[in-house]
Amino acid sequence: MPGVAVACVLLGLTWTAHAAGVNDIAADAFRADVVRLQGVVAACAISAAGCNADGVGDDVRVGDSANGGFEEHWDWLRGALKDAKTAKDGERARLMRESDARLDAMGRESAGGVATESEFAHARVVANAVLAQPQFQGAVGLTWWDRAKMKMFEWLQRMFEGVVRVGTAAPWLGTVLEWIFFVGAAVGLLFFLLRNLARQRLRVALGGEAEQKSAWESEADDWAKTAAEHAEAGEWREAVHCLFWAAIVLLESRRAWRHNPTRTPREYVRLLKPGSAQQQGLRKLTQIFERVWYGLRDADESEYAEARALYERVASSAAVETSTGSETLAARGVA
Repeated sequence: MPGVAVACVLLGLTWTAHAAGVNDIAADAFRADVVRLQGVVAACAISAAGCNADGVGDDVRVGDSANGGFEEHWDWLRGALKDAKTAKDGERARLMRESDARLDAMGRESAGGVATESEFAHARVVANAVLAQPQFQGAVGLTWWDRAKMKMFEWLQRMFEGVVRVGTAAPWLGTVLEWIFFVGAAVGLLFFLLRNLARQRLRVALGGEAEQKSAWESEADDWAKTAAEHAEAGEWREAVHCLFWAAIVLLESRRAWRHNPTRTPREYVRLLKPGSAQQQGLRKLTQIFERVWYGLRDADESEYAEARALYERVASSAAVETSTGSETLAARGVA
C-alpha cells in the first residue's frame, strides 16, 4: 500500500521525532482510534460537557518511521476540545466541524480512501456509547432566551446595514448629523448658563430678609476699617483694594450671589441686576480697582475719595433694596 504510506508520512511530517508516551500501533488500530476520536468530537459538538480532552488518549506511532511509518500527536485535538469547552455554542460547533473533517481525512487516507462496513459499524457503536453517557441525557436545544437574543441581534444587524446603505446613498447625512449634535450641545450649555445667571439675578432682585449683622457683614466692616487705616497712612493703593473687597463681601452678605472665590471682578458686576444702583456703583468701583491694583498704578487721595463714595453708594443701595424686598415679601404674606 504505497499510497497509504505516502499519505501517512505527510500527516506525521511535523511529528517525526521520538517522544515519550507514544504508543506503537498498527494501521488498522490507528483507523479504529480515528473513528473513536470522531465519536469524542461528535459528543463535544452536542454539549460542552462532552468536551473531554483527557479522552483523546496517548499519541501513537504507526509502523516504522524508516519504512514509511509515522507518528500522530493529538495535541491539536486536545487544544480544540479545551477551547470548545469554554466557547459559545456557535464557536464550539465550528471547532468540532473542523476537527471532524481533519479526522475524517485521516481515516480515509489511512484506509486508501475506502471505508469498510465494519469500520462504519464500529464508529456508530462508539458514538452511541458516548452519547449514552449521563451528561448528554439532559441536553436541550435553543431556549426562548437564545431565540430572543438571536432575533435582537438580527434586528440590530438589519438596522446597521440600513444606516450603512443610507450613508452610502447620502454621504452628506453624516456631516449634517454631526452639526446637529454640536449645535444641540452648544444650545444646551447656553441654556444652562442663562438659567443659572437668571437665578442669581432673581436672588438679587428679591433681596435678603432683614437680619442682624452676620459674620459676612462684620468682615465687610473689617475691610472698610482696614481701608481707612491705609488711607490715614497715605497708602492709597491698598486702601482702594480694601474698599473693593469690602463692597464684594457686603453684597455677598446680602445674598447678591453665591460664594465663589474663583470669580473675576467683572463677573461680580454681571451678576447684579442690570441698571441697578448696586451694579452701577460696583462697576465704577471695579474700574478704579482694576486700574490701580492690576494696572500697577499709584493711586492718590482723590481716587480713594471717589472709591469711598462708591462704596458708600453700594452699601446704601444694598440696604435700601434689602428693606424694600422685605416689605414686599411681608405685603405678599399679608395679602
